[in-house]
Amino acid sequence: MPRTQNNGRSHRRFGLIGYPLGHSLSPYIHERIMEVAGIDGEYRLYELEPGSLPKELPRLLDALHGLNCTLPHKEAIVKYLEKLAPSAAEYGAVNTVYGRTGYNTDGRAFASCGVPMDGRKVRILGAGGVARVLAIEAVRAGAREIVVQARNLPRAEHLVGEVQRRGFRHISALPEPEGDSMDCNVVLNGTPVGMWPHVDGLPVTMRQLEGVQAVFDTIYNPTATRLVLRAKSRDMWTMGGLQMLFAQALAAQKIWNPEVDFTKYNTELEELRQGLAREVLRRSPIKLVLTGFMGSGKTHVGKALADTMSLPFVDLDERIAGDYGQSITDIFASQGEGAFREMERRVFLDQIKHPETMVMSTGGGTLVQEGLMETLLGSGVLVIYLNVPFDLALQRIALDGGNRKRPLLTEGLEKAKNLYEMRQPLYEAVADLEVPASLGVDEIVKRIMTAFGW
Repeated sequence: MPRTQNNGRSHRRFGLIGYPLGHSLSPYIHERIMEVAGIDGEYRLYELEPGSLPKELPRLLDALHGLNCTLPHKEAIVKYLEKLAPSAAEYGAVNTVYGRTGYNTDGRAFASCGVPMDGRKVRILGAGGVARVLAIEAVRAGAREIVVQARNLPRAEHLVGEVQRRGFRHISALPEPEGDSMDCNVVLNGTPVGMWPHVDGLPVTMRQLEGVQAVFDTIYNPTATRLVLRAKSRDMWTMGGLQMLFAQALAAQKIWNPEVDFTKYNTELEELRQGLAREVLRRSPIKLVLTGFMGSGKTHVGKALADTMSLPFVDLDERIAGDYGQSITDIFASQGEGAFREMERRVFLDQIKHPETMVMSTGGGTLVQEGLMETLLGSGVLVIYLNVPFDLALQRIALDGGNRKRPLLTEGLEKAKNLYEMRQPLYEAVADLEVPASLGVDEIVKRIMTAFGW
């Protein structure tokens, strides 16, 4: 990356106002963009409670060269500005200010994600400010029909009215899907359901996604929500909100620094965008837990994935053996499967409590223990299921030492087959992302990382 220069200008100061701001990535993104483009500048967070806006905003407008604005101030800030750019006037909200003019980069940023909506039926989840952007841009992208789905039906109907007044009539509001299907081609999530740390949230059921071809989630933390991962498992077009977040920041920098030719830095900026996923994981720990039948390659894939992502790796069977001083085979032989399952459960839950992002490979029966997944709600776990054909699993087990390492295979092939068939639907039920285990390790790792936006 080029060293920071001043481009003939003094040190530049920018910032974000909002409340609360929590774990905002904005300073990191903006300062990296400025570093790439050779801009001598800094970016800070300014938490302003709603009542403090009249007093604090004039001071910040005088002190800063430009600012971003997020909830709850995106509409309230309008009356303090001298004028609105067309983008802000269109959305009735401001997220960027320069020279006391309000701009809105949300629409342009969402459009840059390339969601395939032309001629399609679109379902928008939520009815807030983000949903307004999604609806307007869906119309602009050529959507055939739009349904706004929100628990707050009056708010959804208000949004519908706004869009209808713009001349688009094929839009309606619903509080919930009618039946098990949403009857749409594209789903756009504008709700916070599934956002870290509550990554177990899912705004729709997988049954409701039947017939859907594309899913976009405005959430960027985690970089792939359960909604995105489960849609990816069904080979849908999918994208999380990290691309939109980065595009918003870059659009703001272009407004604040009109003399800079950002196209000269396209390669470096794309590398920066791709690296954001790593920063999100560093700041907001989640556990990537691999499950699947014995012989699916959980340990090999887990080690390779952790190494590629520079994350800690835990092999649950190795941790159990280390904690209890016996191999898994010996534990089964001396204490029985019931005792082993209790040890397994205890060690697994203990590992999940660690406050860091990690990759973990589990035993074939770990996550299918009754009630275990319910205890993980709010724990930041996302499950990756390596789906292996039974015959391939047997081949791999034979190469890896055969039955002597697999206590549950000592009772014969027929019982192993029954166990496989019994567990398959259980794996599918707990999985957030499903990957064919018949692929090579490198290809599996690539698919997982691509799903998470790396």
